[in-house]
Amino acid sequence: MFNASDIALWFIYKTKAEIKDNVAENDEYEVYEGITHLKLQKLLYYAQGVTLSMLNGKKLFNEKIIAWEHGPVVSEVYTIYKDYGRNFLDALSTEINDSIIENIESNSEISKILNLVYDNFAIYTAWQLRDMTHKIGTPWDITVREKGLNSEIPVSLIKKYFDEYVVE
Repeated sequence: MFNASDIALWFIYKTKAEIKDNVAENDEYEVYEGITHLKLQKLLYYAQGVTLSMLNGKKLFNEKIIAWEHGPVVSEVYTIYKDYGRNFLDALSTEINDSIIENIESNSEISKILNLVYDNFAIYTAWQLRDMTHKIGTPWDITVREKGLNSEIPVSLIKKYFDEYVVE
């Protein structure tokens, strides 16, 4: 199991690598863009949900996912990156950060899940992902209706939803 901040770092590194590998120097119409805080939060939610479903209830990270106004949020990760506002997130390649990424990548099961989540959900904009988490019957929707905003989205609810509607 990893910290949510470790997984967030993986998504930021992955996005930077995708941009570097796919953006042509002379092409002003490339669709690859950086990752915003809003998008990162939704990718963390999807990563946790897919992991819960694919690994029979095993969590990717222990931090709680909270139902905020704009969808599921891991508040510890929000605190780390909140100063970026709506700008694209960045993380420097340091010995510590590189070690975190290597640790994640060395876990083939988790690496496979994170790449699956990235390939299937990072293609959406932050607001598309936000809207997806707000649909009627999603864990965010059920939590907000039953407990109100700023409540923890139960892991059992996330797992059940991903088992039934997301992971095939």
